[in-house]
Amino acid sequence: MVESTLRPSAPTVDPTATDDRDWVVVFSGTPWANGAHRQHALARELTVDHRVLFVDPAGHLPRWRLRVRQVADGLWQCAGPALLPLGRHLPPVNRINRWFAALRLRRWFRRHADSVRLLWLDEDLAAPVAARLDASAVVYDATDLDWTFTRRWNRRHLRRALDSAVGAADLVLASSSALPERMPAVDPAPVVLANGCDPEHFSPDGTVAPWLTGMRRPLIGYSGAVDTRAFDGDLVAEVARAHPEWTFVLIGPSTRAGRAPLLHLSNVHLVDAVGFAEVPNILRACDVTVIPYRVGSLVDYVHPKKCYEYLALGKPVVATPLPALEALADVIALADDAEGFAAAIDAALDGADTPEQVALRRAVATRNSWSIRGVRLRSLLAGLPR
Repeated sequence: MVESTLRPSAPTVDPTATDDRDWVVVFSGTPWANGAHRQHALARELTVDHRVLFVDPAGHLPRWRLRVRQVADGLWQCAGPALLPLGRHLPPVNRINRWFAALRLRRWFRRHADSVRLLWLDEDLAAPVAARLDASAVVYDATDLDWTFTRRWNRRHLRRALDSAVGAADLVLASSSALPERMPAVDPAPVVLANGCDPEHFSPDGTVAPWLTGMRRPLIGYSGAVDTRAFDGDLVAEVARAHPEWTFVLIGPSTRAGRAPLLHLSNVHLVDAVGFAEVPNILRACDVTVIPYRVGSLVDYVHPKKCYEYLALGKPVVATPLPALEALADVIALADDAEGFAAAIDAALDGADTPEQVALRRAVATRNSWSIRGVRLRSLLAGLPR
């Protein structure tokens, strides 16, 4: 039986009663509840001319019921069903789970007398549903390379899933200009639809988190995971030790290994994960913002959307030279070692932060907003089979 649980603020409507837009089914590797990631932003952009069913990834445990709830106008979240546990690690189990999910979704669509116009995949393991939902077209969005975020013994499974997802797609998108060369060959080649930001959410005008007012300045801000996959804790620790007069505020979830180089540094403050609404209030207080990512690692293909969020706030940005950020070298500072990183922060602190500089950074962020990405996305989808 299909259950629909709607938020109190959401309109309680049948998804087919007053809406004749085509359906897009998004199989995402990131749950809807996880906040404001690329998947969420693009799903909202898709609702301009589609209805969107956003399917959360299956967990490690079985979940037999299909639960659907409306979360915004034209947008529904589905708790993805799974028949068996451990599908992420066992290929046969994943195939069974995807067969089961497709079966339940076909029943849901039959109940609403609708068909799927477009199947959107950003989770590699969801590739088996492409042959089972009878969509007019399939889009694969390479948000990350999933196999780089797992243990070595599971990488072959996920790399084969990537091959399948790319092979099933009529259109392949890439979130970073550095991604296509790391992906399976495909014809036509992947289209780079880079990450973006919400410039209004990250406006320079707004409140500042009150707990920051007593901290010693200057404040160096970072938002994102503090782990060992992308974040370079050794780099931050070396800069912090060399400049005890600076205070580092690192916002986001952290792992034990990610925190390890930063322990016992009195000028480094780890702030646990906060809500997306609170992030701008913290970063507004910072004098310089940073992206200290590892270069040459498995994940240096990333295009951090935080770069545009920092620029939307009008803040100076210092980053390691990730391939996808090199095109922004005229508005951000790039440095590949601790000495150069510290020098770039120092130069940003010494420079006059003029209204013209803030306006320039804001303009770059606005040109890279999610709404601009949405316009480009809709033009790409218009060329797909109907």
